[in-house]
Amino acid sequence: MSKLATSSTEANFWIRRHFNFKPIFKSGRGSVLAGRFGKYGDLKRRRALQRGRRAKARLAGASTAARQNRRQVLSAAHTPLQSAARKTHKTAVVIIPPDDLWAPIQALRQAYDRNSRRWMPHITLLYPFRPRSAFGQVAPALAQTCRLIKPFEVRLQRFDFFVHGSRSATFYLAPEPASALRALQRGLLEKVPDCSDTGRFDGGFIPHLSLGQARSREVEALCRRWQATWRPLAFTLEKVHLIWRNDPPDDIFRHGPVLPLGP
Repeated sequence: MSKLATSSTEANFWIRRHFNFKPIFKSGRGSVLAGRFGKYGDLKRRRALQRGRRAKARLAGASTAARQNRRQVLSAAHTPLQSAARKTHKTAVVIIPPDDLWAPIQALRQAYDRNSRRWMPHITLLYPFRPRSAFGQVAPALAQTCRLIKPFEVRLQRFDFFVHGSRSATFYLAPEPASALRALQRGLLEKVPDCSDTGRFDGGFIPHLSLGQARSREVEALCRRWQATWRPLAFTLEKVHLIWRNDPPDDIFRHGPVLPLGP
């Protein structure tokens, strides 16, 4: 065997063993390699191309992440004050009648309402609500809504009730005008749309000032009896209250920020 053939065989064996290439020797100047790195076997060129593809993929990934982040920012802008903070039953947004109207309301509540110690007389607007630690963030936005609504008169003159099942019911004073109170509640809810629990009923949000609990079969007669002797109350609604409480035993609701109505 000639020296060229011997040298070619040895080269083939060495290349296959170490690089898994298929060698192709041609006459003329030099030689070329074929195999997994392409027709011309240019290893440096192939590696450069691979590096370029990896860099392009990284840039594409970064661009996708940037677009997703921008969508999240725009979404947050269109749903103001959406929060990852969990709602709590230790806070609420309410209307509180003036103190000089409390006496007849509290007389009924102390006789029938198991929550009379914890709650002051109130009309609930949002409950549960954001934690007290978030009051500083949400109060200014809610105050903007309140400034757009002029003070108006609220009347407490009609008794009504909710039936919760075959055995229990809640009776209450139905504040009027209900349409104005619904508009106020709706405006506040637009600022904190996750706090929508008070409207998750068949009739939506129903303004009410709770007076107590009774058995389902007795509540209608109870309302008729108290309606017959009730003297209507009225006050000008000029402000909305954020209230909060601690855990038991110190769990009486306290006044927080006050949001005036009107400019």
